[in-house]
Amino acid sequence: MTQLSHSRVPVDVTGAGEWVYLAREGGWSSLTDSSPVFLVTVLPQGAAFHSDLRDQLIAAGLTPSLADTFPVDSSIRLGLTWPTEFWQQAALDWLEREGGTEAFLLELEALMHTGGTQRIRHTARRMGRAALQQTRE
Repeated sequence: MTQLSHSRVPVDVTGAGEWVYLAREGGWSSLTDSSPVFLVTVLPQGAAFHSDLRDQLIAAGLTPSLADTFPVDSSIRLGLTWPTEFWQQAALDWLEREGGTEAFLLELEALMHTGGTQRIRHTARRMGRAALQQTRE
């Protein structure tokens, strides 16, 4: 069991490799079946997230490759659709650094119109266009 970022929500991996979190109701819930809001707190960690998660997995006696199966896409999607500029920008920063923009075309298109700042709207437009061009090639 480990904690992600500053969310203080216990997160674990089942024997089958599924990421779960301890829900308020006291039971374990799947991170892939739902997108709990605390997932957005992964974004500010940036590139250090996977490295830190690997270290935590090793400390827990688990294989570090499980870090690659963490549903970061849910964190990014939450950030892109969050109503505040901070999380929107954190998600865009993650995508600029790590790539994978093609999976978020719908969210980027919406952000082109609803982004909290002009910088966010322009970045979303630029990234969306680049992703569309890559999918056409």
